[in-house]
Amino acid sequence: MFKKYKPFFRTGAMDLFAFKFNLFTWFFISIFEVACVIFLWIAVYKNSPNGVDSIINGYSFKDMICYLVFINIFNFVAFSSNTLWAIDDEIKDGTIAMSFVKPISYRLRFVFMNLGNVFIQNLLIGMPCFIISYSVFICIGFIHILSIGTFILHILLFIVSLLLATLLNDVINYIFGVLCFYTSSGWGINQIKTVIVSFLSGTLLPLSFFPGIFGTILNYFPFASMGQNPVLIFLMKISTLDSLKYIGISILWLILLEMLAALLFKHASKKITVQGG
Repeated sequence: MFKKYKPFFRTGAMDLFAFKFNLFTWFFISIFEVACVIFLWIAVYKNSPNGVDSIINGYSFKDMICYLVFINIFNFVAFSSNTLWAIDDEIKDGTIAMSFVKPISYRLRFVFMNLGNVFIQNLLIGMPCFIISYSVFICIGFIHILSIGTFILHILLFIVSLLLATLLNDVINYIFGVLCFYTSSGWGINQIKTVIVSFLSGTLLPLSFFPGIFGTILNYFPFASMGQNPVLIFLMKISTLDSLKYIGISILWLILLEMLAALLFKHASKKITVQGG
């Protein structure tokens, strides 16, 4: 069934090689962004009552530094979906009309292109960065491995959560991309999507920093499964049972969002107006 979608997987991978200069440019920009955030949190902890020994909302200074580094690496490799912009471009140049007559799923086309893109991005940047950063943090005492078995299990759970986060990010991009059918412009929609995902996924702040029960509830939203929860699994900050629970929640949200995306596309495709062609 999926044989006809292999070329799209290959296309996603080749696109990354074609624009590898852009990839590494954004990677180095991200390094500077991470450095700025780390210096900010160093100042926060130094000015806390107990200095760098303070525990702020369950995070020690070492925990926070590890979290910031890995959440940014994770976002760089998992949030690489171009689905929204691809849909926006097809609407503007009129090529989307061809998608309605091709004997392939419009949705699955983007899924496989995104998976190809993410696979190469992880191979070139994600895996080396995770391995190097983890090794450095172990050497300087920021991360402690108490059991090899637990470590291997959490790495496997992290890989599963990374795949689910990639698919969740892509379906959310797809949903917002389909909204371009109504607006004929993707820039504003993308800005709204970026703010929502960054704010609710734990990218800007761990969700424990949100007040009261609100932060707890956010752990059960799909956005937490796209950032904070996979990173906490990777850092072994949550138990195996909780890790499996969050993976199950991710799968449930993925099914619900794909159903929503299908219904939205069915409705939007009846009202589409292309700007070109």
